[in-house]
Amino acid sequence: MTTEIPVKQQAAYDEIVAQLDAIGAEYKDFTHRPIRNYEDAELARQESGFEGTESKSMVLKTGDTFFVYVTLAGRRTDFKAIRAHVGGPKPKLATDDELREHFGAEPGSAFPFGFDASVAIYVDPEVFVQEWLLIGPAIPTKTIQMHGEDLRKIYDAIGNPVEEVTTFNQAPAVES
Repeated sequence: MTTEIPVKQQAAYDEIVAQLDAIGAEYKDFTHRPIRNYEDAELARQESGFEGTESKSMVLKTGDTFFVYVTLAGRRTDFKAIRAHVGGPKPKLATDDELREHFGAEPGSAFPFGFDASVAIYVDPEVFVQEWLLIGPAIPTKTIQMHGEDLRKIYDAIGNPVEEVTTFNQAPAVES
């Protein structure tokens, strides 16, 4: 059974692929079961055979201003540190409707590039050193496997303001 992909999702996906192609990135595109959470991602990985470190792209907003934070899956975000750095009202996750309307993505399928150039991107530099980085390209049944260093090349080529930050993740808990 084929499911129709919404126009905004398809357009976002097409833009991501076009940007990867524009920098000559080596990447693989996988189609799999829908991913909405980490458990779905693990099942899709097992069934489809893609390898790498899963990224986490969070669409956040402070007031009426959207921005994206890109880090690695499993990292806990420090919203107080984000507010101290970005300023403005307390940052919040974009709602499901805002994600669809402004980014063309379904919940769980936010992506690290390919959206309006006015959206600032904050990125954990750890993503750049991953041999294979897994990104969700707006469509919940797709995963792109790319080199972390190619993400830096994309950020150098696009018009979005991009800033590397090392303070947006909470410190890991220390076991005693």
